[in-house]
Amino acid sequence: MEPDIATVAQAIGEPARAAMLLQLMDGDAHSARALAAVAGVAPSTASAHLHRLRDAGLVVATDAGRRRLHRLAGPEVADVVEALAALAPPRLPAPLQPSPPTGPLLRARACYGHLAGQLGVDVAVVLRKDGVVDDLAPGETGAVRTFDHPLLAALGIAALPGPGPQVRACLDWSHGTAHLAGSLGTALLGSLLAQGWVRRRPGGRALRVTPAGRRQLGELGIA
Repeated sequence: MEPDIATVAQAIGEPARAAMLLQLMDGDAHSARALAAVAGVAPSTASAHLHRLRDAGLVVATDAGRRRLHRLAGPEVADVVEALAALAPPRLPAPLQPSPPTGPLLRARACYGHLAGQLGVDVAVVLRKDGVVDDLAPGETGAVRTFDHPLLAALGIAALPGPGPQVRACLDWSHGTAHLAGSLGTALLGSLLAQGWVRRRPGGRALRVTPAGRRQLGELGIA
């Protein structure tokens, strides 16, 4: 049986729904009202759009008390959105348009729970060069070859819990190369945030590298 690509494409191919999917790329769960604000539509319109995205298998919803929260259905959806963003011109609502090359979204951002942007690419380059991970093509998976690395030691990453691939190469739409997803990518972002090396910027996926982060990363030959 042939896959029904058209249904998924039609669900994504509407500006408000595309804006919602990009916001959900931060890996968090969001209410319909919050996604309505991001997409620039009324809450009632947002609910209809989210229903369409759920029917297409792109978004799932869960109840949290009196609120209904929405998130991407899985990492494979994030892969599709990131790959489309690599091809697409900036035609989304202004708050979600790609920043200029020196802008915060391109410098560092969250990509479905892992580190992306120039900082994510820089980290991937160093870990590949030092033999921590293999040189994988976008979409390929692998394992961490060693945890004996100054960056991982500084971030307190000595093991990776949970199922799923330890390493997955994820195409970075803003730089045309791969950053690291999988459990390693998630651990890197979580540790960078916990250590205070990066902070989340309000209202989007962009991250801010703190002065302490710049110092520490610079000492490690990154950034």
